[in-house]
Amino acid sequence: MNTAAPIARSDSHEYTVGGRHFDGVTTVIGSVIRKPGLEKWIGSLGNAEAERVRTKAASHGTLMHALAALVVADVPSIPMGDEDAPAQAQLDAFTDWYMDHVGEVFAVELMVANPTYQYAGALDFLVRMKGGSEPTVVDVKSGKAVYPEHRYQTAAYRKPVLPLLADYGFTHTRCRRGVLHIPQDASGPARFYEHTRHEADFQGFLSCLYLYHDLKRGI
Repeated sequence: MNTAAPIARSDSHEYTVGGRHFDGVTTVIGSVIRKPGLEKWIGSLGNAEAERVRTKAASHGTLMHALAALVVADVPSIPMGDEDAPAQAQLDAFTDWYMDHVGEVFAVELMVANPTYQYAGALDFLVRMKGGSEPTVVDVKSGKAVYPEHRYQTAAYRKPVLPLLADYGFTHTRCRRGVLHIPQDASGPARFYEHTRHEADFQGFLSCLYLYHDLKRGI
């Protein structure tokens, strides 16, 4: 199902696989699933201010992913000042979860592609949980909440991971998946939301992919 062709990702999260354009998982999902709460928020703030806040939040999310990767790599993180206290609190929450629950790390920021449906994406971590025997796709979310469409995202990642499992020493094609939510205000511990309806959620992603292409066709 996966491909040996090299996967490249631009700064704007556009993917090419073996020189061919592949649709990005998050681009597909974000383009077809409405977020009424987000639309209301943008309407109340105005486009310019909402874009400023979203850009800041995206930068924070990128920072959190980078810091989490340093924790997994056992590299000391950069000391942060008082202005970075929220990020430090989230990093501490991630570190606690990682130390308590992760038994082995196979990959960080693993780019995968599905040549059958011509999509690609980058999952945050492929790990084995303590006490478990199956690999687990983990995608980190550092925003205010988790959403149902995150199930489609992890299902899309899981499908092309399955053929890769032999590379990590597995003799089966079983793989868990879910999102790790680190509360934005660090009001509580990081929580892993496991997704178990693999085929149903993958069909959900394929529905998004169909709508994404159909809407691009225009009238």
